[in-house]
Amino acid sequence: MITFLMDINDVKTRNKLEDIYTKYKQDMYYIAFKILNNVHDAQDVVQSSILKLVNYLGRIEDIECSKTKALVTTIVRNGAIDLYRRKQKHSFMQLDKMGECIVDESASLDEMIILIGEAKWLAERLSELNTEYAEILTLKYYYEFTDSEIAELLNIRHQNVRTRLHRAKKSLKKLIEKNNEMQK
Repeated sequence: MITFLMDINDVKTRNKLEDIYTKYKQDMYYIAFKILNNVHDAQDVVQSSILKLVNYLGRIEDIECSKTKALVTTIVRNGAIDLYRRKQKHSFMQLDKMGECIVDESASLDEMIILIGEAKWLAERLSELNTEYAEILTLKYYYEFTDSEIAELLNIRHQNVRTRLHRAKKSLKKLIEKNNEMQK
């Protein structure tokens, strides 16, 4: 991680970044890992966050200051959320992961096939929804985050989570009803 700092020619800048990294590396990693649940992605976010801090070094007077810690944690949190959203956009719900979460070993093969088919159908309906709604439904019901965790993850207020969930459920219900009418 520290090796990229060697490329910075200004010794004062390099030392300041190194001190910031040394002081906050555990906090940065913890925040990124809490959001992403992936070691490698968390490390990537920490590294890119340190690189982004170069733009703010002029504003950082004291490394020990609570403002510095707030800046560092904000950059890491936003970087982790951005990466999380990018990954969600590219692979909304992988079928093999859905199969893992819904397969009941006591179920017969026919029942498992039906469950996987239903999960695939639901994933298709979610992909037809507004991405904001699909994202919040996935966080709530697939990943089982609490409303407060979702609020923190999306950087919105708790009340906004409740409102989005309500609207998302309503939209999904309309979409399912529309789909059922088309099949009749």
